[in-house]
Amino acid sequence: MKPAAFIVLLAVLLPGASAWASTLSVVVTVNPLALLIEEVTGERASVHVLVPPGASPHSFEPKPSDLVKVARADVFLSVGGGLDDWSSRLFQTVHGRAKNQTLFGLIGRASAPSPDRDAHDHAHHHDHAHDHGDGGEDPHLWLDPILVADEIVPALVRYLSEVDPSSAAHYRERGAQFSATLAQLDGELRTLLSGEARHYVAFHGAWKHFGARYALEQVAVVQEAPGEAPTPRELANLVRSARRLNLGAILVEPQLDPRIANTLSNEFGGTTVLVDPLGDPGDKARSTYPDLLRFNARAFRHAMALHAKGNSSP
Repeated sequence: MKPAAFIVLLAVLLPGASAWASTLSVVVTVNPLALLIEEVTGERASVHVLVPPGASPHSFEPKPSDLVKVARADVFLSVGGGLDDWSSRLFQTVHGRAKNQTLFGLIGRASAPSPDRDAHDHAHHHDHAHDHGDGGEDPHLWLDPILVADEIVPALVRYLSEVDPSSAAHYRERGAQFSATLAQLDGELRTLLSGEARHYVAFHGAWKHFGARYALEQVAVVQEAPGEAPTPRELANLVRSARRLNLGAILVEPQLDPRIANTLSNEFGGTTVLVDPLGDPGDKARSTYPDLLRFNARAFRHAMALHAKGNSSP
């Protein structure tokens, strides 16, 4: 067999062999990390997301096939900050060749930054003394596009360039282009959220960075962390706050069971509105990073403009 024919046959027998030779193999815990990495790398990385659409990163359990992907990866990136703590145990179990890093580690923060809570987190906070994830702040850093442009994109460019020096110039160019896109996106979001309505109620405490960036005020949150059941007192405070401000919606997420939110919204004459902190590659409305943030900004605008029906203040 001629050498050229042998190479072609090898490529057929080993699916993806040619791609693995020319692309960086990246495994991430959640979809937003994939969206950001793909913006920086383009076709020079193959990215696999462990947590599927609609699943919660808090309760995710890796499959055996996920272990194989991590073992073969060049890069394994998680968020940290209490969002995906299982990832460190997974990596230790696999003992793969990948460089293991967290988003918090990349931007040089031991825990998530506080998004100016005093200015943007309302006093009606269910008397919770802690925040999302092991006593730290909200780990959903990517929901602030300016933080992404100023800190996350440069950190990803540096990190990926260290792992793959031959593509460093490519990563720097794409990173700069994406940062420019983010500046334009921030302007769009400010326009979308420029109305007088500024208050919102969230089912999950994922929106502090987004809210702080656009001067939105969180009146209450049902669950600071998924699985953390609110007390009757906290639920009663939420209903009173919503009635006092005549709010008409609770923001719910596809990764979490909405039944409590539906019951609570009925209590104050409201409804539920879908937001999504993670995105879904199968839904064009939130399959890219810019579209995901536009989707959420429109949802916030709609929810904040709704007024409760048939309620009077207590």
